[in-house]
Amino acid sequence: MTEMSRIEPRTLSLNEFQVSDVPPGSAALVRDVVVFNVDGNFCATQATCTHRGGPLGQGKLDGSTVTCPLHGSQFNVCSGAVLRGPAIDPLKTYRVVVNGDVGRVETSSTEA
Repeated sequence: MTEMSRIEPRTLSLNEFQVSDVPPGSAALVRDVVVFNVDGNFCATQATCTHRGGPLGQGKLDGSTVTCPLHGSQFNVCSGAVLRGPAIDPLKTYRVVVNGDVGRVETSSTEA
């Protein structure tokens, strides 16, 4: 009888997440970035609203639009664009790369 080697689950780095932890229509905080699952596509933005720093990960996600829970500013989570104020500055956005069941937020940001 041979002994089978045991495969240990991979430890995630600080900018990675389990894809299964972010089902469609939800969001997850990954360090200081929020990852949104928009119909199976992952988009990531800074975690705080550009108006008064509201926690966007706690906002309501409707399609690709997140509403800040503090003052109601709305943003497109894929482009970072302001859709409704009082915010006037767009969000920083980040590229998300998915490899199997692990997603990774790229550290360099893009401005909308």
